[in-house]
Amino acid sequence: MRAALLDLPLPPLPAPWAEVVAGGKVAGFEQLLDQARNQLNWGPVAALELAHTALQLGLTDRGDDLVLEADRLAPNWGVVPDRWGLWPTGQHTHGDDLPGRKRCLQLVEDYLLLRHLPAVELWKAWLHPVKDQWQQAAEPQQLALMGLVLGRRDQLPGPLEPAVEKLVGEDQVNSDPGAALVMWQQLCRRIPEWSYARLKAADLCLQRKRLQDCQDHLKAATQDQRQSPWLWDIDARLAMALERPQEALRCWGEAIRLAGESRDEELAELFRQRRREAEWDAEWMQPAFVAGASGDAALDRFSERLEAWASQTGVALPQRIASGEADPERFAAFLDQASGRLALAG
Repeated sequence: MRAALLDLPLPPLPAPWAEVVAGGKVAGFEQLLDQARNQLNWGPVAALELAHTALQLGLTDRGDDLVLEADRLAPNWGVVPDRWGLWPTGQHTHGDDLPGRKRCLQLVEDYLLLRHLPAVELWKAWLHPVKDQWQQAAEPQQLALMGLVLGRRDQLPGPLEPAVEKLVGEDQVNSDPGAALVMWQQLCRRIPEWSYARLKAADLCLQRKRLQDCQDHLKAATQDQRQSPWLWDIDARLAMALERPQEALRCWGEAIRLAGESRDEELAELFRQRRREAEWDAEWMQPAFVAGASGDAALDRFSERLEAWASQTGVALPQRIASGEADPERFAAFLDQASGRLALAG
């Protein structure tokens, strides 16, 4: 083999293609291919770079097809040696472009090495830098290697999931959530049945305020994954971020039910506390006025709310607030007391 196993020949890919690989966006490959074929620079080099893209996404058959297409685009370059005269002559040719031909032959050599390298050797190449500095898992080369590993993980001597969970556990995620998100997003998309990867990807997207990605991960959850109370907790927190408090309360209710069914009372209480806090926030998220209503009407409605909270919690409104005079410190103290009592009341 031309390259050492820990220095595999991963060719640089155009930015949009590398992004698809890094994110594990298998579903976007065909659109990427259609766009590339409509570009003026479409030719054997681009076809072979896309063959590598397909290989790193686990789409081996598509990669092989693109190698053959590159040969048809430049039949006189010997991209696929025709030792027995079996290949049909292509209609296109790229003439005597010597640099292009050298680039193609190198890409084919690299493709064949990566295509047939044992899965365990790919895993070793991925693991070598990551075990000493786990953030390397978020680097482009390691994401590409992980893509190759995932494409043939059934050939590994043992399950991949526990090893990755041990390597990038809760402590690592908390120390660098940005790097963790890059890795877990790829794993979630490439192994959709892996519940832990889905939870981490959705939770980290929410933390990083990538709400659409979070929604996508949650929508793709299987029925079995929907039995996790933690998934419903993420659903609820996402709803709060989208200012949908009633939906959030419903999701926390489901999380509490599932935690109760599993007899995890401590977890159920955690979700009850979050729901109580959300109930308070939900009041503040209600529209403060009706379209067409005057400012006085909005203020009247706000005053009614304050009086209702004071009555419900047994906390007296400060006199200045009751009379309409400004006193920010006493108003803040009133809100703190009311919030605390509402939480205790459940």
